[in-house]
Amino acid sequence: MMALVDQQLKAAGLKAQGFMDEQLLMTELALGQARLLVIGGGVEEEPRARLRKFCMDNNVLMLEHFGGPAQLVENIGTVLS
Repeated sequence: MMALVDQQLKAAGLKAQGFMDEQLLMTELALGQARLLVIGGGVEEEPRARLRKFCMDNNVLMLEHFGGPAQLVENIGTVLS
């Protein structure tokens, strides 16, 4: 699923990187270069809460996306505009 989403975002002109490891994601977010974190429906509540807090504390926009890939680009556009 992540590979499909990655291709879809690149086709829409969005630079994105997917992560399966929370620590690697947090390390990347700490660099301060991310504008938006998109969290899919498969992320469990505890890591979701930690990421929510990190984003709030570090002024990173966050989208909790529970729809399918077809709505993702539109939803990201809405959040970034």
